[in-house]
Amino acid sequence: DYVSHEESQLTQALSALDSRSRDIVARRWLAEPKATLHELAEVYGVSAERIRQLENNAMKKLRTGVVA
Repeated sequence: DYVSHEESQLTQALSALDSRSRDIVARRWLAEPKATLHELAEVYGVSAERIRQLENNAMKKLRTGVVA
């Protein structure tokens, strides 16, 4: 069925990301309540801007299917 196929593709794409990027995407897009850039910056010891960059790069990889 279509939904399970979509979920399977999402799971496969997420599993191909590095663990930090996967965690950032999951906490920003899939979790409730959603984590803020500043919360994740504190967790990873980097700036909120760096979290934004990592999130953008991960989302780009997920959209294009180019996950190395």
